[in-house]
Amino acid sequence: MSTPENKLTELGEAAQLDLNRVLGTALGVAREQLEEQGVFLPFAIAVEPATEENAEPELRLLAVQPTEDMEDPEADIDAEAMMNELVELLQSQRDSFTAVAFVSDVTLLDEAKDAIHVVAEHRDGGAVAIVQPYVAPDPETGVWDFTEPSAESGEIQVWV
Repeated sequence: MSTPENKLTELGEAAQLDLNRVLGTALGVAREQLEEQGVFLPFAIAVEPATEENAEPELRLLAVQPTEDMEDPEADIDAEAMMNELVELLQSQRDSFTAVAFVSDVTLLDEAKDAIHVVAEHRDGGAVAIVQPYVAPDPETGVWDFTEPSAESGEIQVWV
């Protein structure tokens, strides 16, 4: 199956606003989880369009249960499997949303740093990825160090 063309530069103002909404919320939720829990599992943020009842678009947080290995309860959580389940979930519900963002905790091998990775896409055909490296807090100050996020082209996964 071929990947659809990324039309990020062709998106209108409303679509850009939707992408900014899911990106900002996704980064905020991930940072909050890191600061409170020290870790986060993959999740997604989606925008439901405005309706007659709700004049403003609604944001939804979506997550899936981590799969447990019954033979080895101490096994690591399979974040990749969780991300695949999130993609499938959002593909099945894509008509309900205008934009989505997938969020995961990654390791940047070149820099030996952890990072928040967000891939956001819009139903009109644009996708962008954001990477925000971070360093766990200094034990004395308890302050997390979040580096400035960088953007790159994203892969369209929901509206294929």
